[in-house]
Amino acid sequence: MTGFVAVLFAFVVVAFLVLMLRWTYGTGKVSGPAPDGKSSDYGLLHEVAVAASAGEANALRAVLSDANIRSTTSDAGRGRVRVLVFAADLPKARALVGPGA
Repeated sequence: MTGFVAVLFAFVVVAFLVLMLRWTYGTGKVSGPAPDGKSSDYGLLHEVAVAASAGEANALRAVLSDANIRSTTSDAGRGRVRVLVFAADLPKARALVGPGA
């Protein structure tokens, strides 16, 4: 009878651990922006332009860098690339990049 109690106790402990791990780590779904490039939440960064290619985006970044404006890029999907800057630099960056960029 003690062997049966030990096995039952082991199953109860394992079931408890499974429940605790499931509660702690959830269902495995990742929250946050979708990896398809359609997210518009970049925290402190704002979109200044969407380039048709990575080369074009790097050229825009070079222009911004020459004006001491920090920038970065993000995938916009379908081969396009977003150029992002901080909010304080946004008006100056838009003036450099031009309208409709």
